[in-house]
Amino acid sequence: MTPSWRKWAVVPGLMAAVVVATALTASRAHAQTSAPAAADTTTKVNAPRGPWGYSGASSVQGYSPVQPIKFPHPVHVQQAKMNCQYCHFSANKSPDPGLPAVGTCMGCHQIVKTTSPEIQKLTKYWTDKKPVPWVRIHRVPKYVHFPHMRHVNAGVTCQNCHGQVQKMPQVFQYASLNMGWCVSCHVNGYDPAKGQEASGYTKSGNSWVLASTSLSSQPAGGLLVADAKAQAASPASAPLAAPIGLKKARYDCASCHY
Repeated sequence: MTPSWRKWAVVPGLMAAVVVATALTASRAHAQTSAPAAADTTTKVNAPRGPWGYSGASSVQGYSPVQPIKFPHPVHVQQAKMNCQYCHFSANKSPDPGLPAVGTCMGCHQIVKTTSPEIQKLTKYWTDKKPVPWVRIHRVPKYVHFPHMRHVNAGVTCQNCHGQVQKMPQVFQYASLNMGWCVSCHVNGYDPAKGQEASGYTKSGNSWVLASTSLSSQPAGGLLVADAKAQAASPASAPLAAPIGLKKARYDCASCHY
């Protein structure tokens, strides 16, 4: 049988081990805090914010990472008049909008602006047979399903959720993407006319035509940002106006959580 004094002799040893471990942890924490912080390669844009400023578990509103290639949406959309679905080809038929293959880009850029430094980066990915490692901006939690095809086929324009991307030299997250922001549109309704205006179209008779004037006077986000700020400034109890042709959608839990 082990004498009782031997049991008590272990206690000072354990105390010494605890003291040593605490000292090592403190010194390591001090080294980490005193080390210079890594360079932040992301660019935060002072993006216009709507009434739903809290992003919850979604990606952060205003997030604007530096991409491996500076893709200028204003040049491709406003000048070249390219449709969003030329690059985001599956937005009307898949939950994910899709990204263009490098071959799609090179279909033009084998002969267009080949001496541009950004196009030379693109060509390097093409010759190396590698995809462009784009940094994802918009993200909802894994327990939320956002089917792009349902929204696009219902007439919701890209700009309604993403802001006026056609005017963003560097894309940023326009909306919060939180639950309240989504539900507010499903409950209060979506005005297709405002979506078309934010896309750069004007009403001409019974049809919509691409505006010939520049949208440079509008902030990136345009009319939708102005509406969001107006809603935020209004009392919470004030009813929203109901434009003609307002579209509403289901807002039961199973619409997004399934």
